[in-house]
Formats: sequence, C-alpha cells, structure tokens
Amino acid sequence: MNYSFIGNPAGNKKHTLSSMRESFLSFFERNGHTRLKRYPVVARWRSDIYLTIASIADFQPHVTSGEVPPPANPLVISQPSIRLNDLEEVGRSGRHLTMFEMMGHHAFNNHEEVYWKEETIKYCSDFLEEIGIKKEEVTYKEGEWYGGGNAGVCLEVLVSGMEVATLVFMSLKRDESGEYVVNGERYSEMPLRIVDTGYGLERLVWLTNGSPTVYDAIFPDVIKKIRSKAREKASMHDIYAVADHARCLAFMLSDGVVPSNAEEGYLARLVIRRALRLLSRIGADIELADIVEMHMESLSSDFPELMESKDVIREMLGIESEKFYRTLEKGKRFVKQFVEKEGSISAENLVHFYDTYGIPPEVVKEIANIKIPENFYSMVAELHNRAQAPEKKKEKQFDYRTELMFYDKPYEKRFEGRVLWKGDFDGRKGVILDRTLFYPEGGGQESDNGILIQNGKKFEVLKVEKSGDAVVHIVKGHENISEGKIEGEINWEKRYASMRHHTATHIINASARKVLGNHIWQRGSQLNENEARLDVSHFRRITPEEVRQIEREANAVVMKAKAVLKEWLPRNEAEKKYGMHLYQGGAPKGKILRIVLIPEVEVEACGGTHVDNTAEIGFIKITGTERIQDGVERIKFSAGYKSLEYVQYQEELLKEAAGILNVNTSVLPKTVKRFFEEWKDLRKQLENLQKNAASSSVETFNGVKIITQDDLAPGAIKSLTGKEKSVVISGKKSEKSAMITIASSSDLNIDCSEIASETGSVLGGKGGGRREVAQAGGPLTDKLEDAKKIAVELVKKQLEKDL
Repeated sequence: MNYSFIGNPAGNKKHTLSSMRESFLSFFERNGHTRLKRYPVVARWRSDIYLTIASIADFQPHVTSGEVPPPANPLVISQPSIRLNDLEEVGRSGRHLTMFEMMGHHAFNNHEEVYWKEETIKYCSDFLEEIGIKKEEVTYKEGEWYGGGNAGVCLEVLVSGMEVATLVFMSLKRDESGEYVVNGERYSEMPLRIVDTGYGLERLVWLTNGSPTVYDAIFPDVIKKIRSKAREKASMHDIYAVADHARCLAFMLSDGVVPSNAEEGYLARLVIRRALRLLSRIGADIELADIVEMHMESLSSDFPELMESKDVIREMLGIESEKFYRTLEKGKRFVKQFVEKEGSISAENLVHFYDTYGIPPEVVKEIANIKIPENFYSMVAELHNRAQAPEKKKEKQFDYRTELMFYDKPYEKRFEGRVLWKGDFDGRKGVILDRTLFYPEGGGQESDNGILIQNGKKFEVLKVEKSGDAVVHIVKGHENISEGKIEGEINWEKRYASMRHHTATHIINASARKVLGNHIWQRGSQLNENEARLDVSHFRRITPEEVRQIEREANAVVMKAKAVLKEWLPRNEAEKKYGMHLYQGGAPKGKILRIVLIPEVEVEACGGTHVDNTAEIGFIKITGTERIQDGVERIKFSAGYKSLEYVQYQEELLKEAAGILNVNTSVLPKTVKRFFEEWKDLRKQLENLQKNAASSSVETFNGVKIITQDDLAPGAIKSLTGKEKSVVISGKKSEKSAMITIASSSDLNIDCSEIASETGSVLGGKGGGRREVAQAGGPLTDKLEDAKKIAVELVKKQLEKDL
C-alpha cells in the first residue's frame, strides 16, 4: 500500500465509524436528502443475488428500471454490504473487508431532473471539505461502471492515494439488442438517469485516523482482545481476518441468515469456517461467538437490532463449531482413502471436497501436499454468490386478460363469464374466460377445481393455471364448449379448506418465529385441502416441546378471532409500512403488491386465498416435523375439519393399541415400555444362546474363525465379529425366498459385498452391501446350502490372497 495518510492522518479530527456515518448522513440531510434506514444484508427483495452488495442494490431492479418510484428522491443511506470476492486479501492487504458500509446519496432523474454530474461532484467536494479534506487533496479519475444489469460512466474519488468514493452516473441497462457495449455486454439507454454514489465508511475513518491498517482504525478493541488470547507469534494478518469475519457474521446472522449448504446459508458457513480455521491457526483461547458478540455490543448504539438474537446466534455458532471440527476429522479419513484409491488430487477435487463434504483445502494439503489456489475461498464464494435463474417454462402466450374475481369475492361459489378461447394448452384441453372465481395454482397453493356450465351441460374443471394475464381452465370435454356466456362453480369444500390452510401457514410461520427466534424465514410451502407444510430456516431440529409451544401459539391466534386483512399497496408504500419482512414467501414481481395482514401477528406479500377471520380456521394441529435439508426444517400441519380428523384417527390408534394389550389408554406408555424392556432382555438371551450355538459351528482357517450358523440375529452377528478375527455366514429361509448374511471383523481384509454379489446369483437373485457386512437373496430356497458353501470358499480365497 502506497498511501500517504498512514502515520499522517487527513481531515480535521479522528473519526469513529459512528461519528463519520453521522457526519455523512446529516450533511446530505441538510442538503435536501431524505435519510433512509439500512436494508438487511440479505437481499430478500431480489431473486438474482443473495447478499446486499452495495447501496444501489437496495433499489434494483424495481426502482432502477422505472417500474417503481424511489422511496424518496433524493435520498441518503449508509448500507452494510457484503462481498466475498476477495476473501484471501482480507487481513493480508490491510484494506480489504468482507462487510463494509457503503454510504450513498442517490438521485433518480426521470422527466424531472433532480441533479446530475456537476451537483454530485460539488456535494462530494463540499462533504470532504466539511470533514477537513481540502479540494487540492482530492483527485477524480474517470472510468466506466457496471453491475446489477446497469452501467454508466463514473468518477473514482482518491485522497492520499486511496479511493474513498465512486460517483456513478447510471444511464444504461443490459439489453441484448442495445447499441452500447460495456465490458463485452450490450446495453441500451434507461428510462431513468440515476446518481449512484458509494462512499466507503471504513476507508474514510481509516483516512482520518492514519493507522497502519483499516482494521486498526475501525475495531481496535476487538483486535486487542483477540491478540491477548492468541499465541505470542500469531500472525496479525490472521488476527485481522478473524476480527473482520466476526463483524460480517454479526450482520449476517442478526439479519436472519442460517448457516447451511445452500444459498446465503452457504456463504455464512463459508465465513464461519474460515474464521474457525484462522482461530485455530493463531491458537486463540476464545470462542468465535465471543468475538461476534463484542462486535454486536459495540455496534448496538447504531444498530440496536443486532442484539435481539444474541442468544440464538451464540447457540448457532456453537453448533457450527462442533460441525466444523467433526468435519475435519471425517475429512482427514476421507482424503486418505481418496489418495489411496486415486493416487492424486486435482484443483477441481479441492472445490468438490469443500462444496460436497465441507473439507477445507488446508486439510487436504496436510495429507496430499497439493498446491492450494491462492484465491480458493473467493473462487468458491463466487460460485455461490448469485441465485440460479429458474428455467423459463415454455408455454403458449395469450393476449387475453382474465379478471380475478376470487380476490374481491373470496366467499362466492358461482359466477358468470364469457368464453374467450378454447384449445390445446401444453398437451391438455384448456378454456380461457373473461373472468373467473377459480384460483390458479401458485404460491404453494393448489388450484381450485369444480365445473363449468353451458347450455345445461356440465364440464369438469380439473386444474387451473395462469399464463401471463390469462387464466387457463383445464376442462374435460372442452370440445363441446362454445364461445359466449358460461357459468362456473368452484368446489367450495376444497377452496374453503385451502383458505384455512393458507391462513394457518402464515400463523404457523409467525408462531415458529416467536418460539424459535427471528432467524425463522419461510423457505417454501405447499398446501391443499387436506394438509399443509411449511419449510423454515432453522439451525437444528425442532424439539417436541418447541412443536407444542408453536402449536399453542398458533391456536391462541385462532382463538383471538383476529381479522385477516387484505389490501393492494404500491411496493414502496408496502416496504415503508411493513419492511422487508413482507418477503417471507420470496421476491414477488410487480409494482403493486397484495398484502395479507393479521394485526400484531404476521404480514406477508401473498397472492393466495385466505379466510377473513382467524376464528374460521377452527383448530391447527401440527402433525410432524422433519429435516429436509441442512438448515431447513419442515413443519407439517392441518387445519379445520382436517385437523379434527387427524386427532380422531390418532385416538383410534391409541384405543386399538390399548385394546391389543388389554389396558387403559392412560397406562399405555408405561405398558409399552415394560413390554419393550422385556423384549430387549429376551432378545439378548436369544443372541447369547445363538452365540453359544454358533461357537460349535466354527472352522479355523489361517487363524481366522469362519462361523456358519443359520438364523442368527443381527446383534449376535455383530457380537461374533466384533471381538476377534472372525467371519460369520448365516442363512435364513422362508417359503418364497432365501437370504444369506456375510459379515467380517473390521481388521480383516475381506470384501463381504463382493462375496454377497457372487452368492446372490446362486440363489437366483442379487447381493451387495458394505465391505464389512453384506447380504444376498433370491427365490431359490433349495440352493441355500450351496450358497453358504460357495460363500465359505470365497472367504478362504480372499484370506489366502491376504497372506
């Protein structure tokens, strides 16, 4: 770094993060800009990126495209932003950060110009002068900027050799047929001309402090703490990187990111594991959670929301730490086996090992002595930075527009309309009407079904789908439908059950957040008239007690008979009123959003059908939970009559089980436990008898016991092969099939799966399994003895090879 301000600070005083941020925001407020609160570091309003990478990302794509007006114009914001494309440089360069605040003032010029280049440069000059940086100390360097689908000319602002701000004059949008080329891609002119500025908060603080690195300027107390806990000769580069990563995690985890193996959760885990590895390398006697908490406390005066999830974050990081160290141990064994089998490891293997198994390249290097690419972690982060664009479904395009009556009249069952089109739709027979009460599939909710009636004839509606602005009714016997008037009748029982389930989904989501923490975000949902399921982000299994608490909270909302309010709001107004919490179900398109609000409980942007009052739901019963992927829990439930049916069915099962054991249901658990304990004792006795019997059927070959005994229990087989060098071959026969189990001690070089594969063909079937235990089976029951003899011979052959 060739910066002249190091040891020679610029400006009229030494600033902290807090004082510099306030200086910037208040300067622009005095100059006619509206101050906005920060957006989350998780870009939930966007479908193309996971993390907020700049202040302009807050307004892409809806505002920058001109579709939605800006929340204020002009405006000023200090936006925490995360970029992981230079991970290896963090700590080492003295200036790179994973999380930084981009302070920006923005003006959106449409038919009325707010301000453009000259005013932007003057604002920059005046602000820098206000913090004591003279005009002659500032250099402006021209260039071009592109990002997020937009582009424009820019000015880089340098002070004492360091870039402290970029002034972008955004005027282009990505367009395959555009006339302008920027960085090899085509662009055309935007409907807006946007002033997009980015001032580096941390760099300006560093500039006014003149410290050796940016880290010493922005979190000196954290560095001091880590250094006091690290070994004497620990690398300062590593100490700086740990301090940086912990601050990044304070924002990521507080804003609801749950570490996982996908999407933003993958990026959080990447930062966590890199921090843990560096902590281990410097020998620091301090937990990562302690460092994260230090940042949260120091930032809490400006960002009080960071402290709200303090306890959950500590638990989350504890679990992640345990997982990481378990992965290290498993990873070492895996890499050793891979090297023994393949002989070498490529750079592609390194990425695969990390992505698939979580094995850091440093662990691989310890065993295989491979060269790790310098930018390995940045390369991996780049692979996961952007969301995969969903495959565009090829479907017939229509110029028709169907009026959606179910929003204004959700309780009506019959309607009249006109047939606009009939024909083939994706291989099925479809009909488009000018208006409909039929809800088309979407938002995790199944479509309605019912009937269409024309000239006294009824036509079954099997399914309903949206195609553009048209609603296509998939109809049985559509060839007999003609253009003109038609009536429709929805299956009300199905619709009403779906309405109950959809509102119950919102209530379960809110209840889970109340019980488990603010990190709960909807990751998907599916519902029909029979049941519903909600997938939520969570870092561990939901316990039975937590399930009961969620269920109690949900039913408390039902019993309070709260109104379920539905309204259409401009996107900006909705965001201003309810915040980014709106986007529980993902990022909806359009400038007008449908908001579903249960006051003091939940609010979401949602296009589904809902009841008008929570009391209509009747009763919500959680029927189960499961882990569907790392970091995501599924809650299954039913509502209304369906939940009553579920409870009644469970009652019947209890009574039936109690009847079999001839006891009252109140003592059923105790009785089952007693029977189970007795069964375990009897099974143990059986295994001991089998073991003793098997001891008399032993052949010793090259110091290895080969035991052949039929009908051995799995526990007996495990016991026989667990204590000494031995192989067990046990047959089992029924009327229609025969099976053989081959198991060996772990210290023997025998592949039981290979033996099972060969003996399976003798029985007229197949065989396979693991190296230490495998099974074969087939319909030829009379060949069981032959199969056992062949298995014994194959065992001996493998033992001879090992001599």
